[in-house]
Amino acid sequence: MKDKNKGNTVSKQSKSWMENALIELMKTYKYEEITIQQLTDQAGLSRRTFYRNYSSKDEILEDCFKKIWSEYELFTRQQKDLSLTNVARIFFTVMKKHVDFLNLVNQQGLLNIFILKMGNLLPEVFNELKGKDMPFSKENIEYALTFSTGGFMLLLTRWFKDIPQKSPEEMAEIMGDIIFIANYQNPIKHSI
Repeated sequence: MKDKNKGNTVSKQSKSWMENALIELMKTYKYEEITIQQLTDQAGLSRRTFYRNYSSKDEILEDCFKKIWSEYELFTRQQKDLSLTNVARIFFTVMKKHVDFLNLVNQQGLLNIFILKMGNLLPEVFNELKGKDMPFSKENIEYALTFSTGGFMLLLTRWFKDIPQKSPEEMAEIMGDIIFIANYQNPIKHSI
């Protein structure tokens, strides 16, 4: 569904209340068990208001993901340095702002939806920012972006477990080490 009631201030407020209600309910209930009635009761809104803005609770979750993506995209577009280490710094700076929500999503087993959203949106932005300068086929770039997205998401789930949590700068440094490790070639000598 495409942005029902886009631009309507009352609708934006209702959506915000629905998002907050969903997050609060996810702290107590499994996502699959949360009903529209629970959502509307928690938000203090009517079912009619819910259906004026959404077709399902999945759309609420997707809206939350779109907001995070939009923030990440905005930060990325403001950068001149789009090296993988700087992209990692940007990524973890944005994710740190949403770590409680994303950790909750991860605990609910829904991070795969976030990964798919990121994976679907990334090629368009990448092509706009860097694609024209790349001497590779569109297909190979899409494979590289899929690989990169998967790697970043696995790093994200690993990062959730860190206590204390590493800073975005530390994660950028780790990304630099990952690049070095991936490119490191040391011939192993076998003795017979």
